[in-house]
Amino acid sequence: MGQKVKILYAEDSPADSELTLRELDRQGLENDCVVVSDLARIEELLGKEPFDILLSDFALGKFNAKDLLALRNRLAPELPFIIVTGTLPDEQAVDLLTMGATDYLSKDRLSRLPAAINRALAEKEERQKLGRSRLETSESEARYRELFECSSDIIFLVSLGGYITITNPAFRARTGWGLGQLSAMKAEALVQPAERERFAAALAAAAAGRTPPAMEFPFVSSSGKEMCVEGGLYPCGGGKEPLYVQGVFRDISEQRALEAQFRQAQKMEAIGRLAGGVAHDFNNILGAIEGYATLGLRKLDESDQLWADLTDIRKAVARASALTKQLLVFSRKHALRKEPVCPAELIDNLQKMVKRIIGENIAVSLEVAPGLPKVMADAGQLEQLLMNLFINARDAMPGGGVIKITAGLVIPEPQKVRAPNPASAGTQFLRIAVADAGTGMPPSVVEHLFEPFFTTKEKGKGTGLGLSTVYGIASQHNGWLEVVTAEGKGSEFSVFLPAGASVPVLPAPELPAAAAAGRGGGARLLIVEDDEDLRKLAVKALEASGYSTVSASSIAEAVSLFRNAGGAFDLVFSDIVLHDGNATQLIGVLLGIKPGVKFVFTSGYGQTDDTMDVIEGWGYKFMGKPYAIERLIEAIEGSLKS
Repeated sequence: MGQKVKILYAEDSPADSELTLRELDRQGLENDCVVVSDLARIEELLGKEPFDILLSDFALGKFNAKDLLALRNRLAPELPFIIVTGTLPDEQAVDLLTMGATDYLSKDRLSRLPAAINRALAEKEERQKLGRSRLETSESEARYRELFECSSDIIFLVSLGGYITITNPAFRARTGWGLGQLSAMKAEALVQPAERERFAAALAAAAAGRTPPAMEFPFVSSSGKEMCVEGGLYPCGGGKEPLYVQGVFRDISEQRALEAQFRQAQKMEAIGRLAGGVAHDFNNILGAIEGYATLGLRKLDESDQLWADLTDIRKAVARASALTKQLLVFSRKHALRKEPVCPAELIDNLQKMVKRIIGENIAVSLEVAPGLPKVMADAGQLEQLLMNLFINARDAMPGGGVIKITAGLVIPEPQKVRAPNPASAGTQFLRIAVADAGTGMPPSVVEHLFEPFFTTKEKGKGTGLGLSTVYGIASQHNGWLEVVTAEGKGSEFSVFLPAGASVPVLPAPELPAAAAAGRGGGARLLIVEDDEDLRKLAVKALEASGYSTVSASSIAEAVSLFRNAGGAFDLVFSDIVLHDGNATQLIGVLLGIKPGVKFVFTSGYGQTDDTMDVIEGWGYKFMGKPYAIERLIEAIEGSLKS
């Protein structure tokens, strides 16, 4: 046995106990035996000392084996109990075994006792192992049940027949399906129809004992809402032949939505850069067309047919310039003139104007929360944003309907704040929503909704820049847009703007009164422009107005010319963005050579935010491309006189 067996032996005959112990020693059963004949003493020992086995004669004077067995059952029910007696009727032996005795044998067969003891001890150890195993199983089941019930994952069990039999609370909460609804439904009905075949294949693999890799599926809730889940199907129970399949999935809808939002933002940013670049180059071309048309007009009489043609060219340039300005707004390369704007007043004024242009078959419903705070915004741009949304809503309801305008304060969830410089959690945003009851849009249209030149309107109606302009204005105000739409159910566009944000107000540029052409008085100008056509135009126009000019196509060339001339220039007329740098670099270098030199700037990007603080801080004039020759001369004359 490896160690002595502790025996408690109830026997009132010293001779019999001596014979029994001698037989145990003879067969090599090492033991530590306590022989007792008093029931009270036995009770005391059972209560305080651990024993491996209890031996007892049947008749022991004032008590018998049944009394002792009852005591054992009360104090040490797991202790093996072997009766060693003389003669015992079969009925009594059966009664004792029924009461819980382990074994019995007669005193004339003591040679069998060691084997009986070893067998009883082995059975006891087996029972203990089984008990421990059951306890561990019970604890494991309890832990699993706790995980099953408390997990935020979607967990369910599927029978080999393909039906869901058990679901956890998270499953019921997220899908809305109850067991009553699922009892007659195949498990693959949880998945969108297009993905059911793939789900059924994974389920069949798990039912066959294989574990498919983790997968994503589009689950469908009881209300029809789709959710993106990630997880797997696992064979469970029965060893190599599963008894059921367990599904464990996590709802990653929000994660996938954020990823899609990030991809959309990246795409829009890339399109914005492209649009800004195109607008810049196009403005240079328009500037050359505008300028040369103006120079041509100076040589003609108004009665000349060519005068009318050149005038039409200038009108076309103005229309094209308006389009490029919308592209610049979309690409967020157009500086804003922000000031405190009262949303309620702006919306009220706009809706009065809108009623005159949307038609008699469309009504306007207005719901503006009282006491809305002012927002820092470019009022003109904000009006443009809302006007575009009103017109979009009107066009969505050719048969008439109601445009619903709502405005109020909201505190978006942190993950919804999609501004380029998102405010901290808990910040209030102004939400202005424009809703229509029109045709609505499918997801394939919504995906491209804010891209420049994307339109669902028939040819000749709209440029495809209305909503891209809305997107650009919202983004440049550190806000964002949300669209809720479905085919046949109308659309709601919501713009979110920071409420009460403190933004410095840029002063409006002041242009001097017009100066007559030809009054340059020989003032010396340095013209810095990387577009050759515009550079030649500026030289020609300014020299025709009495100025002396030197031109450069880059910052490096301009600095070299300026330094070599000892700063002998009265004014520098420069593009803001050149291929080798920008206006702030040019200002710093040239002022270091000649502190009093004047500047006038231009840009095909409009008034770019990153340089306007410097330009306006020094009081320099700015001309957006395409500029009119007359306005350029006015700006230069005014700068030289200031």
